[in-house]
Amino acid sequence: MTEVLALEFTGPAGEPLRIEWQADALAALDPAAADGDPVWRLAGELDWDEIEALRILSGRLDDGRLIAIAALRPAGAAGHGEEVVAGALGGAEGFDQLAEALLSTEYGQDGLPSRVGLELYRDDGGLPVRVAGDATATATRQEGPTRRVSAALALRSSGSAGVGVLDAIAIG
Repeated sequence: MTEVLALEFTGPAGEPLRIEWQADALAALDPAAADGDPVWRLAGELDWDEIEALRILSGRLDDGRLIAIAALRPAGAAGHGEEVVAGALGGAEGFDQLAEALLSTEYGQDGLPSRVGLELYRDDGGLPVRVAGDATATATRQEGPTRRVSAALALRSSGSAGVGVLDAIAIG
């Protein structure tokens, strides 16, 4: 059985939220399939009266590192500085929950994601792992009252290339 990577955090109204990835599915991530079912799964329900948006980044780098980030923006938040963010970085040996993860998303004139930047901090207080990515394709999917925009990403970090998918979910 494959290892399950789970990020758990508390939403704006105090509800527990859990986002799960199968480690082998994350390692085999194919951004060309970004318009299909995501590689992650939400365990629990989102209260869209309390939440403005949920962004989830799934990525793999050619050096074997795997990246899982979830950023939840409460309703009425002034910007991404008020988001609840959780993340993990790992590989074949396992995953480390991050002490802090910063996810920055740049949007084009069409309102779709065009670039991402990550700063990933481990517990040891060292320098962050920095990851940058450029959108290579986007797809939009209506799922009931929510709209999921998925951006396939070309990633790079410390001389290693990679791929990823950014899913941005909001009412609309």
